[in-house]
Amino acid sequence: TDVEIPANLTIDGKTYENVGIRFRGNSSFFSLSDGQKRSLNIAVDLADKKQQVHGYQTLNLLNSHADSSFLRTVLFDRIARDFIPAPKANLVRVVINGENWGVFINEQQVNSDFTDEWFQERNGDRWKVPPDFSGGGALSYKTDNPEDYRRSYEIKSKDTEEAWLALVDLCRTLKDIPDEKIETELDGKLNIDRALWFLALDNIFGDGDGYFSRGSDYYVYRDARNGRFHMLPHDSNETFRLGGL
Repeated sequence: TDVEIPANLTIDGKTYENVGIRFRGNSSFFSLSDGQKRSLNIAVDLADKKQQVHGYQTLNLLNSHADSSFLRTVLFDRIARDFIPAPKANLVRVVINGENWGVFINEQQVNSDFTDEWFQERNGDRWKVPPDFSGGGALSYKTDNPEDYRRSYEIKSKDTEEAWLALVDLCRTLKDIPDEKIETELDGKLNIDRALWFLALDNIFGDGDGYFSRGSDYYVYRDARNGRFHMLPHDSNETFRLGGL
């Protein structure tokens, strides 16, 4: 139901009171049977907007769905961070009401804390591209109407007309720009170097559920300083895969 349940969170002996906890995920939630562990989202600042855990206001505890090694997300994020903005990730043990739920992946949320680390700003435009087998979220041009993009892109920052028009303009430019003008005119709208690294990582590490495979499960960020777009990885539990393995 996405309702956050108030709870106390204890990490390494320190207690954070009145955090919000809920289940999260798509296939990692709906494909599981009753009683199996689901991924968790923890809003550290539910009651106290100043409360953080080591500088972070949100924790994502992932059940490593489709990855029995529990290593794909952690390894991919660690490698990707050498080349492009990417989340931090580690492994944690989770105990709920005295019951050991085992190992979870703790992956950084792509939110204003994340953009502050990488872009030194918290007010850029940020979209999450959810799972979409149609490829409609692959920065493909649809129409000039921003409403036609809302199904493929979930805005996670302030919902403004300016943000949507900028996204539409990027998609239109990618469709229409002549090859000889890509280097001189496109780079002002899209960080081409980081986009190429993003695509290279997606291909090299065989993400079976990412941009190359179906144009989804990633983030798009438009920085406030230059109005320039950046592609960010997300949901990397199906990397290191080849041929559906």
